[in-house]
Amino acid sequence: MDYRRAIKMTKHPTVRRVPLDHIVQDYGATFFTAALARYVVGRNQPGLSAAQLEREAAHIILPFDAVATFHRIKFHAIDAHGFQDSSVTVDSVHSQPSRKDKRGHTIPARFDTVLVNEGDGGITGVNGYRVAQVRVVFTLTSQATNLLFPAGPLKPPAHLAYVEWFTPFQQPESHHGLYKICRLMRHGERLASIIDVSDIRRSVHLFPNFGAVVPREWTSSTVLELCPSFFVNSFSDRHAYLTIV
Repeated sequence: MDYRRAIKMTKHPTVRRVPLDHIVQDYGATFFTAALARYVVGRNQPGLSAAQLEREAAHIILPFDAVATFHRIKFHAIDAHGFQDSSVTVDSVHSQPSRKDKRGHTIPARFDTVLVNEGDGGITGVNGYRVAQVRVVFTLTSQATNLLFPAGPLKPPAHLAYVEWFTPFQQPESHHGLYKICRLMRHGERLASIIDVSDIRRSVHLFPNFGAVVPREWTSSTVLELCPSFFVNSFSDRHAYLTIV
């Protein structure tokens, strides 16, 4: 089985212009501007300590008030010869706020969870990976890119994502072999970052840690927000079973 997958983004964004206040309100990307400022500093000045990065990020002023967003990331299969098979979508990630259908009914928001390569992840295994929830997939204009990244060879990729992190993988639970994770919090707030979309390995499905009683308010559209802890489902498909080990 080939473990590799190729990311495919649409040529044009789903929404061409989303004001930054709507990024916060509609997509739930609470710390979008702060996270993007940290990303800019980290890209322009690699090697800074966490404290130095925070100090430098406080001086970043974003030269725009809106971004273009994408509501889906697709993954295509790679065949035995190393070629991308664009006719087969083997996985996808959604990051879409709530909306109305043609009859005026509300379709709940969907913000999927993914497996992110933090820099040293391998072909199989969870070392170097962490689970995150994708809130926004977006792109910057060429003008904004040139202003924020004026020098150096490390221009950012075309597609970026704002994600909220879960805790690192520890030892799997002994009785079922699944990894238990929780939201990663700091000072009572969810820890979030801007990442390159190319660092997303695949989508992941999470089982809620139900406990003895399942709260009535937990639904398929609310459980990610309300449940305090989850198990990473390594049995969702063959690729997950062979990857999340």
